[in-house]
Amino acid sequence: MAFPQLLKAVTISPVEIEHAPFVVLMGWVNCDHKYLAKYSELLSKIGYSSLRTIQPTFTGFSIAEAPRRLWASNILNYLLERQKVQRRSIVFWQFSNGGCWVFEQIITLVQVQARYEPIKNAMAGLIFDSAPCVMTITSGRAAISEGTSFPIKQLLQAAFLVMTLLTFAFVGNTSKRFWNRMLDEKLAVPRLYFYSTDDQLCDAKELETLLDKKQQQGLDVRVKRWDKSAHCAHLRKHPDEYIAEVQAFLTKVSQPCCDLHENSYLDVTS
Repeated sequence: MAFPQLLKAVTISPVEIEHAPFVVLMGWVNCDHKYLAKYSELLSKIGYSSLRTIQPTFTGFSIAEAPRRLWASNILNYLLERQKVQRRSIVFWQFSNGGCWVFEQIITLVQVQARYEPIKNAMAGLIFDSAPCVMTITSGRAAISEGTSFPIKQLLQAAFLVMTLLTFAFVGNTSKRFWNRMLDEKLAVPRLYFYSTDDQLCDAKELETLLDKKQQQGLDVRVKRWDKSAHCAHLRKHPDEYIAEVQAFLTKVSQPCCDLHENSYLDVTS
Protein backbone atom coordinates (compact mmCIF):
# COMPACT_ATOMS: atom_id res chain seq x y z
CA MET A 1 0.00 0.00 0.00
CA ALA A 2 1.29 3.45 -0.93
CA PHE A 3 0.19 5.25 2.25
CA PRO A 4 3.25 5.26 4.54
CA GLN A 5 2.03 8.20 6.63
CA LEU A 6 -1.15 6.29 7.46
CA LEU A 7 0.52 2.92 7.87
CA LYS A 8 2.64 4.37 10.68
CA ALA A 9 -0.57 4.93 12.66
CA VAL A 10 -2.10 1.47 12.19
CA THR A 11 -2.36 -0.77 15.26
CA ILE A 12 -3.05 -4.45 14.60
CA SER A 13 -4.59 -6.35 17.50
CA PRO A 14 -2.74 -9.57 18.38
CA VAL A 15 -6.01 -11.02 19.70
CA GLU A 16 -8.37 -9.88 16.95
CA ILE A 17 -11.84 -11.32 17.41
CA GLU A 18 -13.83 -12.98 14.63
CA HIS A 19 -15.54 -10.53 12.26
CA ALA A 20 -14.01 -7.58 14.15
CA PRO A 21 -14.56 -4.29 12.30
CA PHE A 22 -11.56 -2.13 11.48
CA VAL A 23 -11.83 1.11 13.49
CA VAL A 24 -10.82 4.50 12.08
CA LEU A 25 -10.01 7.00 14.85
CA MET A 26 -10.23 10.67 13.83
CA GLY A 27 -8.69 12.92 16.48
CA TRP A 28 -9.61 16.31 17.87
CA VAL A 29 -7.94 19.62 16.97
CA ASN A 30 -4.34 19.81 18.24
CA CYS A 31 -4.49 16.17 19.31
CA ASP A 32 -1.17 14.38 19.75
CA HIS A 33 -0.80 10.80 18.50
CA LYS A 34 0.38 9.72 21.95
CA TYR A 35 -3.05 10.61 23.33
CA LEU A 36 -5.03 9.07 20.48
CA ALA A 37 -2.81 5.98 20.82
CA LYS A 38 -4.50 5.29 24.16
CA TYR A 39 -7.65 4.49 22.23
CA SER A 40 -5.72 2.30 19.77
CA GLU A 41 -4.23 0.44 22.73
CA LEU A 42 -7.68 0.00 24.28
CA LEU A 43 -9.04 -1.38 21.01
CA SER A 44 -6.07 -3.70 20.53
CA LYS A 45 -6.54 -5.22 23.99
CA ILE A 46 -10.18 -6.08 23.31
CA GLY A 47 -9.55 -7.48 19.84
CA TYR A 48 -9.89 -4.64 17.31
CA SER A 49 -7.32 -3.22 14.90
CA SER A 50 -7.38 0.49 14.16
CA LEU A 51 -6.05 3.47 12.22
CA ARG A 52 -5.25 6.79 13.95
CA THR A 53 -5.68 9.96 11.91
CA ILE A 54 -5.30 13.60 13.02
CA GLN A 55 -5.82 16.29 10.44
CA PRO A 56 -3.56 19.36 10.73
CA THR A 57 -5.10 22.30 12.57
CA PHE A 58 -4.87 24.56 9.50
CA THR A 59 -6.79 21.93 7.50
CA GLY A 60 -9.58 21.76 10.05
CA PHE A 61 -9.99 25.53 10.28
CA SER A 62 -9.39 26.27 6.60
CA ILE A 63 -11.85 28.65 4.92
CA ALA A 64 -12.07 26.20 1.99
CA GLU A 65 -13.38 22.64 2.23
CA ALA A 66 -10.80 21.34 -0.25
CA PRO A 67 -8.03 20.56 2.32
CA ARG A 68 -10.46 18.62 4.51
CA ARG A 69 -11.86 16.78 1.52
CA LEU A 70 -8.36 15.83 0.41
CA TRP A 71 -7.58 14.53 3.90
CA ALA A 72 -10.80 12.50 3.88
CA SER A 73 -10.10 11.12 0.40
CA ASN A 74 -6.65 9.96 1.54
CA ILE A 75 -8.29 7.99 4.35
CA LEU A 76 -10.87 6.48 1.98
CA ASN A 77 -8.21 5.58 -0.59
CA TYR A 78 -6.19 3.84 2.11
CA LEU A 79 -9.28 1.90 3.21
CA LEU A 80 -10.02 0.86 -0.37
CA GLU A 81 -6.51 -0.56 -0.68
CA ARG A 82 -6.75 -2.23 2.71
CA GLN A 83 -10.05 -3.86 1.80
CA LYS A 84 -8.33 -5.59 -1.13
CA VAL A 85 -5.96 -7.28 1.32
CA GLN A 86 -8.33 -7.88 4.25
CA ARG A 87 -12.02 -7.30 3.73
CA ARG A 88 -13.54 -5.99 6.98
CA SER A 89 -16.50 -3.94 8.10
CA ILE A 90 -15.52 -0.43 9.26
CA VAL A 91 -16.37 1.76 12.25
CA PHE A 92 -15.61 5.49 12.12
CA TRP A 93 -14.86 7.07 15.53
CA GLN A 94 -14.92 10.89 15.67
CA PHE A 95 -13.48 13.03 18.46
CA SER A 96 -14.80 16.59 18.73
CA ASN A 97 -15.21 18.67 15.58
CA GLY A 98 -11.65 17.91 14.54
CA GLY A 99 -12.83 14.39 13.78
CA CYS A 100 -16.34 15.37 12.67
CA TRP A 101 -15.06 17.79 10.03
CA VAL A 102 -13.32 14.84 8.39
CA PHE A 103 -16.40 12.67 8.86
CA GLU A 104 -18.47 15.38 7.15
CA GLN A 105 -16.26 15.07 4.06
CA ILE A 106 -16.23 11.28 4.19
CA ILE A 107 -20.01 11.02 4.09
CA THR A 108 -20.08 13.50 1.21
CA LEU A 109 -17.46 11.57 -0.78
CA VAL A 110 -19.08 8.17 -0.32
CA GLN A 111 -22.33 9.66 -1.55
CA VAL A 112 -21.07 11.44 -4.66
CA GLN A 113 -18.19 9.24 -5.82
CA ALA A 114 -19.09 5.72 -6.94
CA ARG A 115 -15.57 4.43 -6.35
CA TYR A 116 -16.15 4.76 -2.59
CA GLU A 117 -19.32 2.66 -2.62
CA PRO A 118 -17.44 -0.34 -1.09
CA ILE A 119 -16.53 1.80 1.93
CA LYS A 120 -20.09 3.01 2.36
CA ASN A 121 -21.33 -0.59 2.21
CA ALA A 122 -18.66 -1.70 4.71
CA MET A 123 -19.65 0.89 7.34
CA ALA A 124 -20.90 -0.97 10.40
CA GLY A 125 -21.12 1.78 13.03
CA LEU A 126 -20.21 5.28 14.18
CA ILE A 127 -18.83 6.52 17.50
CA PHE A 128 -18.86 10.20 18.50
CA ASP A 129 -16.85 11.45 21.49
CA SER A 130 -17.67 15.05 22.51
CA ALA A 131 -19.12 15.60 19.06
CA PRO A 132 -20.47 17.02 16.92
CA CYS A 133 -20.32 20.52 18.40
CA VAL A 134 -22.07 23.74 17.50
CA MET A 135 -19.17 26.06 16.72
CA THR A 136 -19.32 29.60 18.07
CA ILE A 137 -16.59 32.23 18.05
CA THR A 138 -16.01 31.60 21.76
CA SER A 139 -15.83 27.81 21.51
CA GLY A 140 -13.78 28.00 18.30
CA ARG A 141 -11.16 30.26 19.89
CA ALA A 142 -10.96 27.89 22.85
CA ALA A 143 -10.70 24.80 20.65
CA ILE A 144 -7.98 26.07 18.31
CA SER A 145 -5.77 27.05 21.25
CA GLU A 146 -6.48 24.01 23.45
CA GLY A 147 -3.29 22.53 24.85
CA THR A 148 -1.08 25.49 23.87
CA SER A 149 0.70 27.97 26.13
CA PHE A 150 0.95 31.75 26.13
CA PRO A 151 1.78 33.53 23.78
CA ILE A 152 0.91 30.83 21.21
CA LYS A 153 -2.60 30.67 22.64
CA GLN A 154 -3.11 34.41 22.09
CA LEU A 155 -1.75 34.27 18.55
CA LEU A 156 -3.97 31.33 17.59
CA GLN A 157 -7.05 32.96 19.06
CA ALA A 158 -6.37 36.21 17.21
CA ALA A 159 -5.78 34.30 13.97
CA PHE A 160 -9.04 32.40 14.45
CA LEU A 161 -10.99 35.63 14.91
CA VAL A 162 -9.54 37.09 11.69
CA MET A 163 -10.17 33.86 9.80
CA THR A 164 -13.77 33.73 11.03
CA LEU A 165 -14.44 37.26 9.79
CA LEU A 166 -12.91 36.44 6.40
CA THR A 167 -14.95 33.24 6.17
CA PHE A 168 -18.20 35.06 6.83
CA ALA A 169 -17.29 37.70 4.26
CA PHE A 170 -16.25 35.39 1.41
CA VAL A 171 -17.74 31.94 2.07
CA GLY A 172 -20.68 32.42 4.42
CA ASN A 173 -21.59 30.71 7.66
CA THR A 174 -19.64 27.46 7.36
CA SER A 175 -20.34 26.52 10.99
CA LYS A 176 -24.09 26.56 10.35
CA ARG A 177 -23.59 24.59 7.14
CA PHE A 178 -21.58 21.96 9.01
CA TRP A 179 -24.17 21.67 11.77
CA ASN A 180 -27.00 21.29 9.25
CA ARG A 181 -25.09 18.50 7.56
CA MET A 182 -24.66 16.73 10.87
CA LEU A 183 -28.39 17.13 11.60
CA ASP A 184 -29.43 15.84 8.18
CA GLU A 185 -26.96 12.93 7.91
CA LYS A 186 -28.96 9.69 7.98
CA LEU A 187 -26.45 6.88 7.54
CA ALA A 188 -28.41 3.79 8.56
CA VAL A 189 -25.88 2.19 10.91
CA PRO A 190 -25.79 2.02 14.74
CA ARG A 191 -24.09 4.90 16.49
CA LEU A 192 -22.76 5.62 19.98
CA TYR A 193 -22.43 9.12 21.46
CA PHE A 194 -20.31 10.10 24.48
CA TYR A 195 -20.79 13.56 26.01
CA SER A 196 -21.12 15.50 29.25
CA THR A 197 -23.36 18.30 30.44
CA ASP A 198 -20.46 20.44 31.70
CA ASP A 199 -18.37 20.29 28.50
CA GLN A 200 -17.18 23.84 27.77
CA LEU A 201 -16.62 23.18 24.05
CA CYS A 202 -19.57 20.95 23.14
CA ASP A 203 -22.96 22.40 24.10
CA ALA A 204 -24.96 19.52 25.58
CA LYS A 205 -28.36 21.07 24.81
CA GLU A 206 -27.50 21.53 21.14
CA LEU A 207 -26.13 17.98 20.94
CA GLU A 208 -29.27 16.61 22.57
CA THR A 209 -31.33 18.37 19.89
CA LEU A 210 -29.30 16.45 17.30
CA LEU A 211 -29.74 13.18 19.23
CA ASP A 212 -33.51 13.69 19.36
CA LYS A 213 -33.56 14.19 15.60
CA LYS A 214 -31.51 11.04 15.00
CA GLN A 215 -33.99 9.03 17.05
CA GLN A 216 -36.91 10.63 15.18
CA GLN A 217 -35.20 9.54 11.95
CA GLY A 218 -35.44 5.96 13.20
CA LEU A 219 -31.70 5.51 13.63
CA ASP A 220 -30.12 3.14 16.15
CA VAL A 221 -28.71 5.56 18.74
CA ARG A 222 -26.90 4.68 21.97
CA VAL A 223 -25.99 7.55 24.34
CA LYS A 224 -23.68 7.74 27.35
CA ARG A 225 -23.87 11.05 29.22
CA TRP A 226 -22.01 12.24 32.30
CA ASP A 227 -22.64 15.32 34.43
CA LYS A 228 -18.96 16.00 35.04
CA SER A 229 -16.37 15.13 32.41
CA ALA A 230 -14.09 17.36 30.36
CA HIS A 231 -14.06 17.63 26.57
CA CYS A 232 -12.58 14.46 24.99
CA ALA A 233 -11.53 13.27 28.45
CA HIS A 234 -14.31 10.79 29.22
CA LEU A 235 -12.01 7.77 28.96
CA ARG A 236 -9.65 9.30 31.51
CA LYS A 237 -12.43 10.38 33.87
CA HIS A 238 -14.71 7.33 33.59
CA PRO A 239 -12.55 4.48 32.25
CA ASP A 240 -14.66 1.51 33.35
CA GLU A 241 -17.95 2.88 32.02
CA TYR A 242 -16.32 4.14 28.83
CA ILE A 243 -14.61 0.85 28.01
CA ALA A 244 -17.75 -1.15 28.78
CA GLU A 245 -19.79 1.01 26.38
CA VAL A 246 -17.19 0.74 23.61
CA GLN A 247 -16.85 -3.01 23.99
CA ALA A 248 -20.61 -3.59 24.02
CA PHE A 249 -21.09 -1.39 20.95
CA LEU A 250 -18.30 -3.01 18.93
CA THR A 251 -19.56 -6.47 19.85
CA LYS A 252 -22.98 -5.45 18.57
CA VAL A 253 -21.70 -4.23 15.20
CA SER A 254 -19.12 -6.99 14.63
CA GLN A 255 -20.15 -8.85 11.49
CA PRO A 256 -18.71 -10.26 8.28
CA CYS A 257 -18.01 -7.54 5.74
CA CYS A 258 -20.48 -7.72 2.90
CA ASP A 259 -22.97 -5.42 1.22
CA LEU A 260 -25.35 -5.44 4.18
CA HIS A 261 -25.88 -1.68 3.92
CA GLU A 262 -26.44 -1.40 0.18
CA ASN A 263 -29.88 0.06 0.90
CA SER A 264 -28.61 2.48 3.54
CA TYR A 265 -28.83 6.12 2.58
CA LEU A 266 -27.15 9.41 3.13
CA ASP A 267 -28.71 12.84 2.98
CA VAL A 268 -26.09 15.57 3.09
CA THR A 269 -27.15 19.16 2.56
CA SER A 270 -24.81 21.57 0.83
